[in-house]
Amino acid sequence: MSHNNHVIDGLNKDVGLMSWKEAKDYYLSLCEGWTPYNPDPVIIEHDGVQVVRDDLIVGTKTRAGDLLVAKIKSNHIVYSQPRVGLAGVSICDTANRIHKKVTLFMPSSKKISPHQACCIERGATPIFERIAAMPNLNRLAEKWAKDNNAFFVPLGLRHEYATAGIIHAASKLPEPDEVYVAISTGVLTRALQIAWPNAKFTCIAVARNLKEGELGRATVISEPLDFQTPEKKENLPPFPTVITYDAKVWKYIPKNTGKKILMWNVGTDPVLKDASIID
Repeated sequence: MSHNNHVIDGLNKDVGLMSWKEAKDYYLSLCEGWTPYNPDPVIIEHDGVQVVRDDLIVGTKTRAGDLLVAKIKSNHIVYSQPRVGLAGVSICDTANRIHKKVTLFMPSSKKISPHQACCIERGATPIFERIAAMPNLNRLAEKWAKDNNAFFVPLGLRHEYATAGIIHAASKLPEPDEVYVAISTGVLTRALQIAWPNAKFTCIAVARNLKEGELGRATVISEPLDFQTPEKKENLPPFPTVITYDAKVWKYIPKNTGKKILMWNVGTDPVLKDASIID
């Protein structure tokens, strides 16, 4: 397993030296004067588990990207889009609403993925690069953004405005006892930990090893399936989700316990209308 060597230090790098209350107040202050275009999160109970159903919108990253795209001055956004992930379509959704341009750096291969095709279909300009790892693509994208007077967004939407957008949404909900989420860069779990300082968190690592300050106070479980391998059919949850990402969380959650256990479902696989884009 390639993602089973995490740094577990109990630190949340989005909190830093602030107290939990100070951190929450700070991030919510960044949202002042901002009206989200998404509705408040919807919770539907499945097998005794409260599930935040952000598959009912484009996805949670639009909650993060909405504030980010609205606040930055640049009219051109640059991001590194992996073969699988909702960040690209989410950035397109937020940018399209206020007529900002999106350029996505993508790892090249013999055929593009459905997620990459959806980004192109939704207006992103793609730049394909042959790389050994995503950090290399990030460096190329960041340099290109600087050279072209564009705003570079780090992988996972790691930006304080993105964190603030998630905290703002989570603060609309009652605090649960336990929270289960998939984790890659950790932006979502760290934001939820700030919004809900008393909840217990369990994160399922599906893609990469976690570095200093990325896990926060959560417990981590390393998912043995490779990142791009879909969850087995018998383990899929009873609601739409991304089969390579949040679908891998469901099997680890205790069902019908009577506790306020919550899973945050970040979205579902986007639908490609024009399949010829892949060809």
